[in-house]
Amino acid sequence: MNPSETNLAVFQFIELLSIISFLCITFVLFLLSYIKNKDKNRSLEEQNKKERLVTETITQVQENERSRISRDLHDTVTQDIRTALLYTHKLNESKNLSEEQKNLLQKIQKIEEENLKNIRNIIRNLTPNEIESASITQLLSELCENTNESTEIKCKFYAETSELLSKINTEQKLHIFRIVQESINNAIKYSKASEISVIMREENDSANQDQTSLLFMISDDGIGIAEKTKVYVEENEDKDSEDILSENTHLGIKGMKSRAALLGAKLEIKSDKETGTQIKLFLPMQ
Repeated sequence: MNPSETNLAVFQFIELLSIISFLCITFVLFLLSYIKNKDKNRSLEEQNKKERLVTETITQVQENERSRISRDLHDTVTQDIRTALLYTHKLNESKNLSEEQKNLLQKIQKIEEENLKNIRNIIRNLTPNEIESASITQLLSELCENTNESTEIKCKFYAETSELLSKINTEQKLHIFRIVQESINNAIKYSKASEISVIMREENDSANQDQTSLLFMISDDGIGIAEKTKVYVEENEDKDSEDILSENTHLGIKGMKSRAALLGAKLEIKSDKETGTQIKLFLPMQ
């Protein structure tokens, strides 16, 4: 082998060695990137699990507290009001009372009867009756009826018949109920609305025709969320408006989003002062 051939062979060997080295380095970098991404994904998964667990725990604590308050109200306040009504009825039968005293007694009776009615509404809102046996249609229908009875705002409920409704379990029913309830409460407290609509129907996913969702839509004809926030801040001038706006807890949006996440549902909120507020909850059904 002459010198030129030897040099060519050495050059080819170096070139081949360089290619192999480059491929090895590329493979090592790819492997390191893969391991890093896998660790990152695992870390995100663990973080999501922790966040979900925290949300579930907070939600459960809230429900337990609602139940406790509901029981306390039923066992103490309602019983005391009933007792007071019993005494007023007995006093009303007395012949020793003057006309003025009887009129005062009747006024007290009316006040106590109204108090009893209000307490019962509060108890129903704290813990919906027969959450396990009642359908979501019944629960939301009763929620609107209670709103009509206890406020001057008209609440209308529309529900389409769907086989998917029977697939909603107790936990899902509770989260849906709370989201709709919070939406209605926000409209009552802040929207200055005259009418609230609650609509429940099937909705096909435009991106995936095989995926059907149950849509729960709550809308009002009020002043919108931005205006609601402004009104709330003006009514609470002694508080730090920056804290109020950053947390937005007075509208309960954070809690609604947390419940939607637990449902694996999508929550959409659209609002302006011209058209009011519209809240849509899309619950995917397999």
